[in-house]
Parts: sequence; structure tokens; C-alpha cells
Amino acid sequence: MKQLQAVGEHVRRTYMADEPSHHEAFLSRSLNGVNHSHFETYFRADAATRCSQSATAVGYGLYPDGTGPLGFPHQPVPITMQLLENEHAFAAPKGPCKTTEEADLAVYARTRAPELFDEYRDVLQQLGQVCGVEVEDIPNVPGGEDVVLGVKDLADMFAFDRDEGLPLTEGLTIDARQKLEQLAFTNLMERYYSTDRKITYWVGGFGDLLLNTLEGGAVPTAPSNSEYRYYSYHGHRELLHGLGMMLGWEFHFEGLPEALNVTAIHPGTSMFFELRARQLTAKETQQQPDANEFYFVRMYMWSPNTEREQIRLTKCSVADCPLDEFKAIIVSHIAKTGTWETICNYQKLVLRHGKPVLAQEPTVKGNHGFTGSTFLAAIGIFLVMGLAVMAVKIYTARLRGYTMI
Repeated sequence: MKQLQAVGEHVRRTYMADEPSHHEAFLSRSLNGVNHSHFETYFRADAATRCSQSATAVGYGLYPDGTGPLGFPHQPVPITMQLLENEHAFAAPKGPCKTTEEADLAVYARTRAPELFDEYRDVLQQLGQVCGVEVEDIPNVPGGEDVVLGVKDLADMFAFDRDEGLPLTEGLTIDARQKLEQLAFTNLMERYYSTDRKITYWVGGFGDLLLNTLEGGAVPTAPSNSEYRYYSYHGHRELLHGLGMMLGWEFHFEGLPEALNVTAIHPGTSMFFELRARQLTAKETQQQPDANEFYFVRMYMWSPNTEREQIRLTKCSVADCPLDEFKAIIVSHIAKTGTWETICNYQKLVLRHGKPVLAQEPTVKGNHGFTGSTFLAAIGIFLVMGLAVMAVKIYTARLRGYTMI
């Protein structure tokens, strides 16, 4: 919770208009905005309660006590959630893709997992002695789970102890803990993201949600007083890593386990997607006579352990990725694999004239009832690790009225 509150504090320092050092800041100090007509921020969390807790913690950092309405010092931030069976943007593998995922996990358990376990046999034997249960027996204990998940949870437990400054568990060495974290991370990455097809259904509908949020802001008239300026999405780290693999956003944190050419992440790691607009050049005006502005996505990464850093996607030609090129990264990936709905043989029930009709969802869904332009879309993947993926449209001429309060 401390790391996620720090995420909110970082967002406040970076994007709030009463921070004098940031001339591009676009958020009011109030959730209600400068004219109190519409909430400025939109928070959505995965169906898991710990994800909504993460969202709440970010809200504490973004709107600390004293920023609430007159006579009420707190600033409650509403968190939108779906039932797990309806949460296709954050948790497709837990719902419509569950059968597909289970089949893939069974293959991994028969093939790659035994190879890795043999490679780390000495560590696993030490782990069994420390915990009093052999790793192979994890599925048989009350509340047990498959062996790969069991190893991950144990590695997380020891990492939590370290991060909280607790002493090392008796009988476990630092070297064994590091090797256990490496095994767990290798399993996570190879089990879930070893093919483009797996990446597609692990990202699920979130790619569409991200694109719709960005494209909803790519209009010259935005933002109006009735639009959100900041979007905050909170889910599990598996979604974060899947999105990174799809986009070509590579995580490289010194000292953390590495697999598939990326590393694990620190708690509170945050991804920022800033949607920006600029005037067209003369050449661009000739090429796009109907366009009014040029839109691009600027990306940053921050964590409580590291400085804010601008990121260039490996799949984009430039750091300030043109919105059309950014969209093409996602669309071309899905074109290679098919949609997650096709992969998982999922058909959505659509009501027509009062009758349920099976219909395939489109690749890119509608606008989800809101648009945003000078906004920050923060997508948080918060379990052990935290992600805030933020999409901000910054166009200074539109920030009128957002001065220091």
C-alpha cells in the first residue's frame, strides 16, 4: 500500500496544476475540477479486491487529506469494478479464456516446467526443508495449488519479507532466495508469454480499452468540462507484463530476475502513456488536409526505487510514438494471432429486441461512455508489483483555468 500511495503522490507532483514547477500540469487539486461540474479522474480496478485496494491507495496519494470538499477533509475516489465473469479487459484468462489457459498450462507443466525444476533441484530441496513440505506435495496440502504457482507464491512471500525489512527465514540463504525468485519469474514469463498467441489472450480486452482511451482524446475540442482527464486502471502484474510484451515495452531493472529479455519490476512500478498534440507541419498539412492536429504518445516509467525515465517502445520508430503507429503495434499483433475472443472461442451475448443473441465482439470496442483529451490514463497492475500506465493528452493552450489554487 505504501508503494501505491507513492504512485499517487508522484502523479500529483507531476501532473497537478498547483505544482508550480510543472507548466504542463493539467489536473486540478480537486477531484471535481476547477468548476466542480464533473469528476476529473476515473478509477477502474480488476475484480480482485486487492486491486481495488491498490486503486484506493493511489487515490490517497493523489488526493491527500485536506483536498476534499468544503467541510470534509477526505477526498473519496470512486472505484469502478466488474464481476470476474464479466471482466474481459483485465482478467480474460480467469473467465472466457480459462479453458484455453488451462490447456496451455497443462502443456507447460508436462514439458518446460520439469526442465526448470531439475535445473533448480538443490534450491527446491532447501525450500522443502525450510517450509516442511516438499515442493511436489504443494497440490496436496489444504488449499493447495499447482506446483508452479506454489513456487511463485513462496518466492513472493520471501520477497515481501525482504522488502519489509524482515529477517531471512531460518534455514534459507540469500543465494537460495535469489535463485527461487529467478525460477519463479522464469516460470511466469515462459508459461504465459512464450508465444504471441498467449500474449494476446493474457492482454485480453485491455489493448482495446487503452486504444479507445487514447483515441477518445485525439480530437481538437477535447477536453470539455464534462470529460475525464485522468484514467487509472488497476489489475495484476500478469497484465502488465503481457502489455509490455505486446507493445515492445521492455523492463530492465538492475538486480532483478530476468527472463525473455525483460526483468521483473519493483513494487509501485508505473507506466505512463501521455497522449500529446501539436500543430501540423506544412508537409503534414498537405498529406492530411482534413487533420487539425498531430497526435503522438510519449511514455515514461517510474517506481519508488527509480527515477522517472522516458521510454521508447522497441516496436515504434521514435520515442514520441505517433498515435497511428502506436495503434498499428496493437492491431498488427492481433492480426497475427486472431483476437482473444477467437483464440478462446468466446462469443458475447448481445441483447437485441429483448432477446439474447450470440455475437462476436469487434476487435476495437466502443468508447465505454467517456472521452478524454487532456487526460492521464493510469493503468495500474498491482499485486506484488505495481503498474500505473498513464495516457496524458497535453496541449498547453487547453489548460486555461487550471492555475494554482
